[in-house]
Amino acid sequence: GRATAERLVADGWHVVGIDLRSDQPAGVERVVGDACAPDVIRQAIDAAGPLLHGLVCSAGAPVSETWDDRAAWDEIMRVDLDAPYEALRLAMPRLVVAGGSAVLVGSIVGSVEGSRRSPAYAAAKAGLGGLVRSMALVGAAGGVRVNLVEPGAIDTPFDPPRYPPDARPDVPLGRMGIAEEVAGTIAFLLGPDAAYVTGASLRVDGGRTVFGGPDRL
Repeated sequence: GRATAERLVADGWHVVGIDLRSDQPAGVERVVGDACAPDVIRQAIDAAGPLLHGLVCSAGAPVSETWDDRAAWDEIMRVDLDAPYEALRLAMPRLVVAGGSAVLVGSIVGSVEGSRRSPAYAAAKAGLGGLVRSMALVGAAGGVRVNLVEPGAIDTPFDPPRYPPDARPDVPLGRMGIAEEVAGTIAFLLGPDAAYVTGASLRVDGGRTVFGGPDRL
């Protein structure tokens, strides 16, 4: 979320960010707390003012080392699926007033790929697709657009390294993405150039999901 906040500040947005930590990029108004908590979400919405032009849900929970960790399942569902629903539920009235837009951050894991390591992560991210398509219908009458960004392998601490960032045999473009590329996609979906885009899932994966393997290039 940091790269997205920096991009939106650079584009002239008044950005209010929720984080468990107090450090935020320059120009971001901070709300320190749990992004899943309704009172914290309300605090951030109030800080944004009466007109809410954009909402980005990008919080994520770390995956467990074992697939059958039930506590990890509950936490991932809480952070990756329940929290975006709660944010949309609470923010929708002000998004309608402003004719705003919402972007949720999912993953190609869940939408087109499974995960042996974390079925919880895959299930939560798959659920975001249904949530976005449904909330696009809910928001349309009020002029609110709701879209999903699905990153692939992005060079952040969240993605466990299997290959060097600049040598990815599983990605046609041959490298991992960077957070700024995801941020640019989010900025596009929030902005006027995407005024006729809603209910869409936009993959930022270097072609990974259309790739059959190195011998198919």
